[in-house]
Amino acid sequence: MKKPSFRAVLVVGGMVALLLVASSPWIVAAYWRVRSDNPIRRGMVRAGELGCFSCHGELGRAGIPIPGSEEGVPEWSGSVWMMYVKSDEDIRGYIMDGSLEDASGHGHDEDNGSHTHDADAITMPAYGDVIDRRDLEDLVATFKVLSGMVAPARGTPAREGFDLAREWQCFSCHGPGGSGGLPNRGSFTGFVPGWYGADFDDLVRDRDEFDSWIRDGAIPRLADHPIAKFFLRRQLLQMPAYRELTAGQLDSLWAYAQWLKETDGGHTGEIASW
Repeated sequence: MKKPSFRAVLVVGGMVALLLVASSPWIVAAYWRVRSDNPIRRGMVRAGELGCFSCHGELGRAGIPIPGSEEGVPEWSGSVWMMYVKSDEDIRGYIMDGSLEDASGHGHDEDNGSHTHDADAITMPAYGDVIDRRDLEDLVATFKVLSGMVAPARGTPAREGFDLAREWQCFSCHGPGGSGGLPNRGSFTGFVPGWYGADFDDLVRDRDEFDSWIRDGAIPRLADHPIAKFFLRRQLLQMPAYRELTAGQLDSLWAYAQWLKETDGGHTGEIASW
């Protein structure tokens, strides 16, 4: 068999190199999506695919009206979980069976908070046959965070940071509970970083960098790096500078970020006391 010429090897090698360069943004984005994956990000995607937000409203914030009723499909707000669910098992019952069932398998009657409507009204589907165990746990975690069922304890610095993040609507860019993953075209990873997990740990190395990131909208280590600077300048969503924040408020935000790390984004934390 005739060996390929040196020129042919160079041509093929050059083509492979060009393909790698052309596909590198997608390779990097795919790598970071896997590395920084978390239950809230996965649950958000799965909830959208299953149509949860079609009835319960965007991010579960406002349910659609129910025909023939003065009520609507319940939103995932504090009032709903406070009335109808008390544990992860209750949430699993709603998702799997379309109704609230306790650990013993007995459904709750109307006086205990279940919803009953006419046959032609909107009913909660049972997803037990269409999702697997990982889907279920991701959806439970997502519901707990979106509904506000979990939050840092009142009177703690972490709670002050959580309330401050809500006041400034940080979650609009950084995702529910700071879970990250919302698209950011042109950025190195392709998405907005979360406030915990691999992407946060790679971005923020210590407390000083955290303060710089929030107060100045940039981290000197990255702003001065030629490659990082390229991606930071071209990404569509830019981190704003919150220079008006006090040292105490930065302490609270840092405490909240640490709480997120300890509770895997909040979903393993204690049920909130509002």
